Amino acid sequence: MIRDLILLITLLSFLVGCQYEVTPWQTDANCSSGLRTQANIEKIGRLENKVGFKEEFQVAIVSDPQQYPGNFEDVIKHVDGLDAVDFVIVSGDLTETGIKAEFEWTCKAMEKTDKPIFAVVGNHDAISFGKEIWLDVFGPYDFSFDYQGVRFIAYNDNKYEFSDVPDRDWLAQQAAGDAGRRYTIVTSHIAPWDGSDLSDYLDSLGVDLGLHGHEHRFDYWQFSDVLLDHHITSTVKEHEFALLTVNSSGLTLENCDLGKCEVAQVRSR
Repeated sequence: MIRDLILLITLLSFLVGCQYEVTPWQTDANCSSGLRTQANIEKIGRLENKVGFKEEFQVAIVSDPQQYPGNFEDVIKHVDGLDAVDFVIVSGDLTETGIKAEFEWTCKAMEKTDKPIFAVVGNHDAISFGKEIWLDVFGPYDFSFDYQGVRFIAYNDNKYEFSDVPDRDWLAQQAAGDAGRRYTIVTSHIAPWDGSDLSDYLDSLGVDLGLHGHEHRFDYWQFSDVLLDHHITSTVKEHEFALLTVNSSGLTLENCDLGKCEVAQVRSR
């Protein structure tokens, strides 16, 4: 009896001293406020003020880390060490099922870079309680910022989990002309669908390039009747990512892994 009582007290003491998740449906993800989109918009503004005008800069694009948090962390650490890269875009599906633990794994990996890092919402991020967690961790689904005379516009186009997306009026406002702008680049998780007029609409707004994920493989294409380039970044399963180089000569995409990069060639479809 005494031995059983001691055993019970020991077990209760162990449980009280442990932190454990009562349910996977909790929404209070433990992520740094430094990952919020607004914090990174401010961070990239400070970077631009520090470095001044740069004729050329690079952006790292990482996508679909949902099932590979360890690989995601490896890729983030790698691009953090690339001096030519000024900031990072994560092109959606940061999680597989949109639960708190997955967001926390993602945050842990994203915190491995000191560069500004911007998360774009994917369809998997919006299932379960993912919509609520996303807004709490990162902020609005749609956002834009300027860097080195280039407008970057991130928009939500996940028709599986949202209605009335993308917000075309908002896109038009964000893409509105600026005489001094070098390029306008959009990013979303899913590229425009076949048969959709979205690529044509973006082209009509003066967009120069679309950056996307979702397909878990590299691709670079334009519709034959639109001629707006859309680049797809592969998943991190094989430690793959993309590099975008911006300069006065144009926009160059490279498909990369931790050992090499190859220039992407656009195809017509």
